[in-house]
Amino acid sequence: MSQNLGKAVLIGLAFIVSSILILGLIITMFAYFEWFSIGVIEKLVYMTFVLSLFLGTSISAKIVSEKGWLIGLMMGGLFVILTALFYTIGVDAGLTFKVLIRCLIALVICLTGGMVGVNLPSIKR
Repeated sequence: MSQNLGKAVLIGLAFIVSSILILGLIITMFAYFEWFSIGVIEKLVYMTFVLSLFLGTSISAKIVSEKGWLIGLMMGGLFVILTALFYTIGVDAGLTFKVLIRCLIALVICLTGGMVGVNLPSIKR
């Protein structure tokens, strides 16, 4: 497990970051041209984070192929730490209860993604 763990986490994080950036660019375009209302844009942003975290954790767990809950816990914990650093260092706003609830939801999403990712069928060539 430890041989592929670092590589799997980096691949999962790369997927999460790249998908958030690409989908964020698309959502920004929607907001710029006012194709959707602000409420829809907020929901699209949240769905982007949820989908990216779930799929990135699933990819990481699929690479490791065991203990998906642990991979999900690691990815979720890493996300919570990065979010806490972003809100305490990067943004003037402090950690609010809403941010902590979102971090808890992200942790559950990552745990679920890890458990699903381990059970995905492998591609046989």
